Amino acid sequence: MFKPLQRKSLIVLLFIFLASCSPAEPIVTSTPGPTASHTPIPVLADEELAEAVRQAQETLPIWRQEFLAPKKSYSMTSLKVRFSNDENVEDMWTEPLYILDNTYTVRMVEGVTVEQGIHPERLLDVKAEDIIDWMLLEEDGTLTGGYTLRLEYRRMTPEQQKRYIEITGIRFDKAE
Repeated sequence: MFKPLQRKSLIVLLFIFLASCSPAEPIVTSTPGPTASHTPIPVLADEELAEAVRQAQETLPIWRQEFLAPKKSYSMTSLKVRFSNDENVEDMWTEPLYILDNTYTVRMVEGVTVEQGIHPERLLDVKAEDIIDWMLLEEDGTLTGGYTLRLEYRRMTPEQQKRYIEITGIRFDKAE
């Protein structure tokens, strides 16, 4: 009669001990590493760039939907992220890997010079407000999104535009 009571007491004590050792707050399970810090997109002297960024941010749900259910014809999808420190701002194209709520996990394609430790192949979590552009590129070269890319293309000379198309294969004929 005494042994079953001891087992129940031991089980209750073990349960209380385990419950008291568990963390009080939920554990973040996203990819470890640095995150892009939010930098408000300023309306600079370059109003065209500010407009391109505004368009990209307003249409980000389109990219998100296509990323979650991609067409077979997509050859590339990318997010342009803003990085900054006290003195400099750098915008970099990244490779998106997955989305959890409002956090986008991306792989760096190039290194960032304004923040140490952000090297190619590094994974980091980005909030939607730090994404300044997005693009979907189809196998035939058709570009969807790429608002800042389109602006850069419009600002090129005709010779530069021709060379750019030869190198990248991107078609800018689809209106966005």
